[in-house]
Amino acid sequence: MEKPEWVLALEARYGVPIEDVPGTVYILHYDPPQVLRSVSRDYSGQLAEAGPHGLESDGPISHYVGWSQQPNPRRRIYKHGPISQVDIAALKPGTMRDEQREKLTGTCPKCGAALRDSLSAEYLEHLDRAKHGA
Repeated sequence: MEKPEWVLALEARYGVPIEDVPGTVYILHYDPPQVLRSVSRDYSGQLAEAGPHGLESDGPISHYVGWSQQPNPRRRIYKHGPISQVDIAALKPGTMRDEQREKLTGTCPKCGAALRDSLSAEYLEHLDRAKHGA
């Protein structure tokens, strides 16, 4: 699969793979759970089709973990859903690798829930198959 232009530009700028480019990892807490937009396939599932605001989550979710290289990550955060419904539980320096680790093994700093519980069932099944060599 060909890399998007923004990925190529960041890799050239930093001289490392996109997974190692520095940025900000953010953890969002939603109560009540929300259907979020502009999400990664980790939350939408592989078969989801993008709408005018990108992919939507595979149903209402309580947590979203993302990564941004933008100077002000709040601009990116507010693209996911209603500003009035989000608590920014964490903003910390990190890479896409750190983002993935948080998604799979982290807990919400606000409520203590496992962040992986908000990932799409399809994505978790994909990870399980990959782990077991299927």
